[in-house]
Amino acid sequence: MTGIPLWPSSPSPRVVARAALIGLAVVVVIGLIIAAGSALTPFIFGLALTYLLMPLVNWLDKWMPRWAAILLVYAAGLLILAALLIFLVPPLVNQTIRLVANVARPDALEQLVADVVDWYHVNVPPEFQSPLEQMVQSSLPAIQENLSRIAAAAGAFLLSQVRQVFSLLSFLVGFLIVPIWLFYVLHDARKARIFINRQLDYRLRPDFWNVWGIVDRSLSAYIRGQLTLGLIVGVAVGIMLAAVDLIPGINVDYILPLALWAGIAELVPMIGAMLGAIPAVIVTIFVGGPVSALVVLAVFTVVQLVENNYLVPRVIGESVGVHPAILIIVLVVFGKLFGLLGVILAAPVTAAARDLYLYAYRRLSGKSPSEAIAHLPHFREQPEAKPSAGPPATAPVASASANASAARDNPTS
Repeated sequence: MTGIPLWPSSPSPRVVARAALIGLAVVVVIGLIIAAGSALTPFIFGLALTYLLMPLVNWLDKWMPRWAAILLVYAAGLLILAALLIFLVPPLVNQTIRLVANVARPDALEQLVADVVDWYHVNVPPEFQSPLEQMVQSSLPAIQENLSRIAAAAGAFLLSQVRQVFSLLSFLVGFLIVPIWLFYVLHDARKARIFINRQLDYRLRPDFWNVWGIVDRSLSAYIRGQLTLGLIVGVAVGIMLAAVDLIPGINVDYILPLALWAGIAELVPMIGAMLGAIPAVIVTIFVGGPVSALVVLAVFTVVQLVENNYLVPRVIGESVGVHPAILIIVLVVFGKLFGLLGVILAAPVTAAARDLYLYAYRRLSGKSPSEAIAHLPHFREQPEAKPSAGPPATAPVASASANASAARDNPTS
């Protein structure tokens, strides 16, 4: 067997006691997390912000004290937030309220049918109208009977969803402890790494940091990539919808809420683009008619093509590497078990579970930590990162021999 064995031979009672204590602590922490439930929702958002801000803080840390780098990032974030509150939020709220009010009108779908019929008589050739009219006439009574019920249900659903979103946003804004928690996480990341190294036997450090690196890489790369894609798609959809609205004969309204929804829907892998396009097309049918809806559909199609062929390979790349057929099944399962959060995190969790299984299998087969990590997809053997890098790390620690020799030279580290 090459390299460091999976478990230290003849572990001392001190090592066994320390391992048992760590295991007990992990069990207690997991139990507390499960018991806390939705109360930890703000900290999940805080964790996502940590992955976004950590690279920037580490970069600024080269030229200024770390606390100053964090405060500078906070100041820039507050300026961006203030600009959004002043220039974006008021029209967004106004358009969202108008959208919900218009969709909830009982006569909205009836007016839509009338507009579609008028368009049909003007644009469809007469020789095609007779068979189509016979088909429509046979189903029209049932459609008219349920129009008011469908409109009321759709309006109530949209209104409840909007209320939930604004309620969540208010909760996050009011929960001021998260920025304070985030400051300490960003500031003391390197200290956490040093502390963990002191608690671990030097023979276990390579495996610990390799496992940490596998999970961290899957989550950090995916979260940063999806948030970046969501921002780009939301801005692109907003700009393109505003541009096509200037075309004579094309009427697109509620541009800000539709663009915001397109960006949020992008967080859902595989089907996010479709989730973003469907409401936009339906709303535009109400506002501008079938032709405007087709133009909006074309806008989303162009954005999707650019995203798939240019943005995704460069922003996310092969950070997940899960086959689409498997990912769709995982999305359904995670959505059923964990709701919307499960759908969003299904891809990185699946990728991390796959790589952890492969790593453990190779370690149990006699591979050293460096050999086990080197054969994983997307990982290369690297020297141990300096403590200043701190968690969240961007790559696993793969050099077991370097860890072992360093620890023997300094057993108290």
